[in-house]
Amino acid sequence: MDAVDLSIVVPVYNNRATLPELITRLTATVDAMGSSFELIFVDDASTDGSLDLLLERAERDGRLRVLSLAENSGGQAALCAGFEAVRGRRIVCIDADLENFPEDIPALVAALDRGHDLACGVREQRRDSLTARRLPSELLNAYARRRLKTEVRDLWCGMRAMDSRVVRDLSAEGERCRSLTPLLLRRAHSAVEVPIRHDAAKAGSGYSLLRLTAVAADFFMVTARRPFVALGVYAAVVAAASLLLLFAALLLQKWLLAIACVIVGAGAAVSASLALVGDYVQRIYVLETRPLYRVRDEAHPIAQPASAADAQPTLPVTDRRAEGA
Repeated sequence: MDAVDLSIVVPVYNNRATLPELITRLTATVDAMGSSFELIFVDDASTDGSLDLLLERAERDGRLRVLSLAENSGGQAALCAGFEAVRGRRIVCIDADLENFPEDIPALVAALDRGHDLACGVREQRRDSLTARRLPSELLNAYARRRLKTEVRDLWCGMRAMDSRVVRDLSAEGERCRSLTPLLLRRAHSAVEVPIRHDAAKAGSGYSLLRLTAVAADFFMVTARRPFVALGVYAAVVAAASLLLLFAALLLQKWLLAIACVIVGAGAAVSASLALVGDYVQRIYVLETRPLYRVRDEAHPIAQPASAADAQPTLPVTDRRAEGA
């Protein structure tokens, strides 16, 4: 299949109500840009007929491509599946709920024209719930900015544009694909913020307060070097304090206090043991999944042989992984 200038990847989960308007606005916007393009819709096991609608539209417009996941895997996984299928040298991703405006795509692509390889949308004047969405999102973004040492304010905005090299070999990242923008920031040479408009989701948003809490927990577990150490230290301190208090209770013959100290101390000891096991498992995860290094780009790639007969035998290469946590 021929390459195109722009690939637009859209994760879809039960968005049948917004898809017709989204497709119309996307095609009108990119047609006006004068670029060749493809629309890749990744259906994440929708149950409302979204897939049937997309297949029908794809039959009428060859620029639409539809991927269907075998089971519900989440929006970030759906995006990664779409990235594997793109043919464009530049990629834009946007959610299907019309929270973001397709008409802002030219501004994102213009940032790439200025030499950046990642343009992150920043939702200005957000119109969703303060307590359920905006405040938790601000807290999560503040924590993530501190961890990543970045100035990008809206790390979980679903609309962004990037050079295709930024998403190359994303499958090697394993579970770290759950938080895409932090991952892409680590891969990009030059990232920039682009203000975009925002509207309340017309068909309801999948990012409830509970979902945002889960995203925060995932981000902490993935980015923290030793996530179980703090728990282990805290549990060990509580166990030691309970032991000292137990001796004092026995000397003073405070039997109820002694029993309470035994219960609290036993619970703390179990927690410390679990933290030790968790830290060990996390070390194994890093050892098995995190590459020792990642090549971002190559200025003068080695030419590949024209055929298998021209290839010279090489020594076997050992897959090196990072040692330690």
